[in-house]
Amino acid sequence: PADAPAPAGVLAANLAALARRDPELARVLGRVRPADVRFTEAKRGGRTADWHAAPGAPALPLASRYDPAGEADRLLDAAGPADAACLVVAGLGAGHLVRAARRALGGAGLLLLYEPDPGVMRAILEHVDLAEVLGDRATLLLCGPPAAAVDADADFVPAVDRPALLAATEPHAALLTQGTRLLVAPAARRRAGDALNAFGGHLTEAIAGYRTHVATALVNATRTCRNLAENLGVYAAGADTDALWRAAAGATAVCVGAGPSLVRNADLLRDPELRQRVVLIAVQTALKPLLARGVTPDFVTALDYSPICTRFYESLPPLPGVTLVAEPKAHAAVFDAWPGPVRTLQNGFCDLLLGGPTNGGPARPRRPIPGGATVAHLSYYLARHLGCDPVVLVGQDLGFSDGLYYAPGTAVHRVWEPELGAFNTLETMEWTRIVRMRGHLRRAEDVHGRPCFTDAQMTAYLQQFERDFAADAGRGLSVVDATEGGLAKAHTRRQTLADALADAADTPRPRLPPVPGPPNPAALGAVAHQLDARAAEVAALNDATARSRTLVGRLKDAVAEHDRPRADRLYRQIDAQRARLDGELKTAFALVNQLNTVGAFRRARADRALARAEAIHGPGDRRSLLARLDRDAANLDTMAEAGAEAVAILAAARERLARTRAAALLVTPPATPPVTPPVTPPATPGA
Repeated sequence: PADAPAPAGVLAANLAALARRDPELARVLGRVRPADVRFTEAKRGGRTADWHAAPGAPALPLASRYDPAGEADRLLDAAGPADAACLVVAGLGAGHLVRAARRALGGAGLLLLYEPDPGVMRAILEHVDLAEVLGDRATLLLCGPPAAAVDADADFVPAVDRPALLAATEPHAALLTQGTRLLVAPAARRRAGDALNAFGGHLTEAIAGYRTHVATALVNATRTCRNLAENLGVYAAGADTDALWRAAAGATAVCVGAGPSLVRNADLLRDPELRQRVVLIAVQTALKPLLARGVTPDFVTALDYSPICTRFYESLPPLPGVTLVAEPKAHAAVFDAWPGPVRTLQNGFCDLLLGGPTNGGPARPRRPIPGGATVAHLSYYLARHLGCDPVVLVGQDLGFSDGLYYAPGTAVHRVWEPELGAFNTLETMEWTRIVRMRGHLRRAEDVHGRPCFTDAQMTAYLQQFERDFAADAGRGLSVVDATEGGLAKAHTRRQTLADALADAADTPRPRLPPVPGPPNPAALGAVAHQLDARAAEVAALNDATARSRTLVGRLKDAVAEHDRPRADRLYRQIDAQRARLDGELKTAFALVNQLNTVGAFRRARADRALARAEAIHGPGDRRSLLARLDRDAANLDTMAEAGAEAVAILAAARERLARTRAAALLVTPPATPPVTPPVTPPATPGA
């Protein structure tokens, strides 16, 4: 059949729709040279297309030449998308698989589209009307290399950039972990198999990392909220990190991790003259090994929610010149054990406990620092908050260098000491610690080209680092990987620590802000008042939840019995309860939802099933209404459980605050509580 001309206006409509979601990619695709793609009519109807890599080269099909629509339906049936939260179409073909996948999602879930060749993508946009798909906020389009690498007049090799993939997919992490299906047409594999395999591998790694983060959040939500509540006194009445904002602008920061390679170069940080030129930030795990070498950092970072981490602070000397920078979700025992000054990061849950942005509580506006998956990430974010550039990484192995898990001298080695003997060395204990999780181990290559093990958790941490490094590189900032061991990291400059420190030799750092004092006891009284107010609001919310659960059960009976007048009355009563949640109980509702992470996860899954059922039966169908009421009843049950947990957490926080006030009064005499402004919502997401 003859080549079909491009329909008028299709390209402009597609690019306009894409520009609403991704203006940069739309701009690039508007300029890129289209590939030689020729659209024709398939034998069983519908348009198909062939791709010509070069003049005279054999044509490769983008989709079935016989029945492209039937091919798309068969691929979907084989993938079993009924319970998928995300469908991934790799290689867009002639558009049939894209449309079929969107129909299968039924308006619920994420549609992720990937085309490895921007030239082919441009040709598809000229011929296939995808405006409705591309303009949908539930559609994510990824195309070949990063948009900035595509030049309108240059050829390129299709590639996948892992940090770009992570940056694009991270906002959808929860959906990706709730069921993802990859759809690849056979023609696409023949055309761009290497690029599609690389994409699939990177996507699989990303999802594994997201599962780690989501599972951690689900399992630890209650524990995290309890820690945040118990640390409210330190958070509200102590020092924050705002004074550190750009306090060391232009200075070199050295971020010290506790990887096995730390022993190779940590002694270089002992030079007192050097310490006047760089800002030294250490993770809590690395503190004792540094102190043992006569190295005292400026800052130590902490965020662990478990009391086990207090091992890192046992037998520490007084550290009046070292500031602990901690997420307030760290266990309260960390703040008790630290022998020096403390600064805490901004946290939304703490701000809610203190009254939120409109209740006039004692919270004060703060500049947020991003939350890290580990203390190593937090150290890096702190360095950028200080305005440091470059940032030098030391001890960030992200792999088991030399068959070791920890740097020698860390606290865990002291825990192991009673078990050591002639036949059980530290090296044996280290290797046992590694192979205990053999199911999650992965073979890799270290920076020296030698074989090295890593695991799924460290791979997730590497992904987050590389995403951050790529974003900072785009802002003209630099990262030096002076770890001298472990895995290589994209978007960094590899250098020995000696050379990196020599580069910083002529750049004295600015004077850092003075270390903060203890919490203000007068401000703690206002915190106690806010905790009492939240406790009363949560109690009222729990009553409303119980009443709503009863009403939903009665409404389900009325719908099943076709009793329309009774159903209408119950609807009005439920709406009255909902209005309370949106009004007087808004803060308490937000607090309890922070604890109801499992319920939110289940509700999202139920919402997708409802949307697909309603797409088939219609929203007014009785089966859909009953399913919606079942969803609401299950959500209210988990809300009731979370509400009961909130009551216990607030009681524990009140007891902890009383002890904090008593200790603070022993240090500081009472004073008039300062007048503080209400919280202003931060410009960027906080921890």
